[in-house]
Parts: sequence; structure tokens; C-alpha cells
Amino acid sequence: MYEEFINAVNKSSSICLISHQNPDGDTCSSALSLYRALKLYGKEQVYLFCDSTFRSSLQVLEGIDEYNKSRVINFDLAIACDCAEYDRMGGYYNLFNKAKFKVNIDHHKTNSRYGNINIIEAGVSSACEVAYKVIKALDEIRPCIDDTVAKLLYTGLVTDSGGFTFSSVSSQTHEIASQLIKYNFSASDICEHFLKSVALNVFNLRMRVLSKAKFFEDNKIGMIFFMQEDFSATNTTSDDTEGAINYIRDIDTVEVAVAITQTKQNNSYKVSIRTSDRVDASRIASVFGGGGHKNASGCRVSGFFEDVKDKLLKACRDEL
Repeated sequence: MYEEFINAVNKSSSICLISHQNPDGDTCSSALSLYRALKLYGKEQVYLFCDSTFRSSLQVLEGIDEYNKSRVINFDLAIACDCAEYDRMGGYYNLFNKAKFKVNIDHHKTNSRYGNINIIEAGVSSACEVAYKVIKALDEIRPCIDDTVAKLLYTGLVTDSGGFTFSSVSSQTHEIASQLIKYNFSASDICEHFLKSVALNVFNLRMRVLSKAKFFEDNKIGMIFFMQEDFSATNTTSDDTEGAINYIRDIDTVEVAVAITQTKQNNSYKVSIRTSDRVDASRIASVFGGGGHKNASGCRVSGFFEDVKDKLLKACRDEL
């Protein structure tokens, strides 16, 4: 599999890397680490794309300003990073689809394996855990892991594993982390920035939303709701919702936590689901055409708010 990937890289003059919409630390870090590694490997025409803006916390990532700079529309090789489904690439799926050769690098068990090469380890902590092995294979031919590549990969491990606390974390995750922190960067600074540091307006948003949390089924199901009025009142956006759901999931009785976020589109809601090991979040999300991991998944649901809430509550109850 890695040999096939390396052959595709060697044959390609132009390469694009695509992150998923509504990007997180893992999709950006996996793409950015591969971007830099491919440059160090000797590939000059490497480009980054993402069909979304980047929230402020991601602006610290080395190379983030390189996204969407190229106007090239035809590539020899396209690499999707952390995209369980091809439509997660948004408008940039066309670039992927038109490429001579397509690579799909991911860790979601719901991945539909849409690439010519599918480098997928379903259920591991992050796409960066997979990207590390890909880059390591390149590095064995020509050195392409430096401090920046290592820092980016470590960032993806940290952000998508909840600071190494999720059930997807394995001995392999820790082994990779131990290799990465040998390089010259501050692992503690990464954890501080992505897991602890929070702006005051985001703190106010969390407090406002958490104070209105609802619980069902003897407190086994917890729900929070981010409405447009909450964003207006706290000078925040939907990009600032990440992490709040974990406060609900951390309650000792809660087995299913749901965050429903109202989008700017009429009657459209983005839904995040977090579960205990006993409950499969991806099965709940799949009811609405979504997917993800066993303990962390998402979907989009359209309709009137009360109907959306009731449908999600029923799906949670059915899975419980």
C-alpha cells in the first residue's frame, strides 16, 4: 500500500491535498504535514485546498496560509485527508475527481473507500496517526520529517484524541507520539493552546449554552443547543462551539451527549454526538446520513427546531 503510494508520488509532477469542510486540527495537521513532507521529499508543485474558513485556534499551524492559493485545476495526484466521504471536500471534490490518481487517507470506520489508493486505519485516534506512517515511508527513501512536520503530526494526535483520553487511543498512538516529541517543539504548548486556552467570549458562549442543557432518560442523554441568538449575544460564531459538548459527556450518568447548532441557513442544524463505549455514535448519526467514529460522530439535520430535537432524541433512545 505504501509502495503504491510512493510510486504515485514519484510519477506525479503536481499534487494537491484536500482537507474537509469545517476543518479541525486533524484534517489540517494531516494535510499540512504531508504538504511539508512532500516538499522536503523534492516535490515542488504541491498545493493545499479547503472549502471553508479556518477558526482562530488553527491559525497557529505552520503553513495554514498556504491553503487555496493555487488556481491550478488539474493535478496528477490528489490526496484527501481525513475525509470519510468524498462530499466532505465540498467544492474541491472536483479537483480530486479530475486528478489522474486519487489517494484517500483516513481513520473513520464509515469511510467509503473512494480513492484509487485507500490508506485507511479505521478506528485509530486520528488521520495524523495514519499520515505519520505514510510520511515515514517517504522518509525512508529521502529525509522528509523535520521539527515542523513532527509538530504538525503531534497536533493532530492531540486534537483528535482529546489529549490522548479517547478510547481510540492505543499503544500505537503513544508509540508514534513518543517518536514525534523527540523533535524540537513544545508538546505542552500544543496541549495548552488546543485543549485549555479559551477566549473570554467563547467562555461566555459555553456558560450560556451549558446553563440551558437538557437531560433525558434518567440523565443518560444530554443535549445542548447553540442558536444564532447565542452567537449574537456573545460575539461568537459556530466555529466557537467545539469542545462544549465534552462538558455534557463528562457527566457521570450521561451516555449520549448531543450538541445541536443552528446554522445561518433556514431550518438547518449541524449535530455533534459523543457517546460512552456502550453506545455507538456513528449509528445514531447514520440515521440522518452522517457518520464518523463509534464515540464521536456528526450529521446535518433539516427541519423545524423542535422536530429536529425530537428526531435526534428518538434516535438516541433507540440506540440506548
